Amino acid sequence: MADIAPVVLVHGLASSSEHGWRAAGWIDLLQETGREVVAVDLPGHGRSRRDTDPAAYPDAAAEIAEAFAGRGAVDAVGFSAGAHLLLECAVRGLAPFNRLALMGVGPRLLEPRPQRGPVLGATPSEDDGTDILARLIRGLARRAGNDMAAVDAFARRPRRTLTTAELATVGCEVLIVTGERDEGAGSPEELAALFPKATGRTIEGADHYSVQANPRAMNAVLDFLGV
Repeated sequence: MADIAPVVLVHGLASSSEHGWRAAGWIDLLQETGREVVAVDLPGHGRSRRDTDPAAYPDAAAEIAEAFAGRGAVDAVGFSAGAHLLLECAVRGLAPFNRLALMGVGPRLLEPRPQRGPVLGATPSEDDGTDILARLIRGLARRAGNDMAAVDAFARRPRRTLTTAELATVGCEVLIVTGERDEGAGSPEELAALFPKATGRTIEGADHYSVQANPRAMNAVLDFLGV
């Protein structure tokens, strides 16, 4: 009987493996079925190295791939920034995948993002209450025990824009799961159409930040992984 592939989990911006995956039940559910779990913290997050200079994160995808190098083809689940980086690993051939589940992303991940100033906005003492997204991300980073400056530097790192031609080279099975209220991502079905073997799933009632712990989203991904 062939060995069962490990499951790699990569969380989103301002979170951590413990906060994003374990707290929602992913790690325990997978381990209870006998799957080995490799939970990877993004650079600047969780237990990974922390640096406050965006230039210190020149190739985050390569760092992610290094965390599970040598394990052969894996199954992987990424949320938001983690999904983007796992997809970059796939198109660049940095790691082999059996199945790739991408959560909280859509066709807008193909849009170039201009260089930005501080992503987390003003400090709490300077916050006038208008930048709601920055306040949400700051709160998430704080609850996950992250360093705000390191998270901000990671978010402002140099990033590679993926292309439709690159997505067409991804040979593994792909599942894209996005909340119907995640306007910043776009249609998962539209993104899925750009891969050779992919399915898109919209989760009713979910938004960007709730989809990772949504039971229907979790069931869709676990079924996809054969769990």
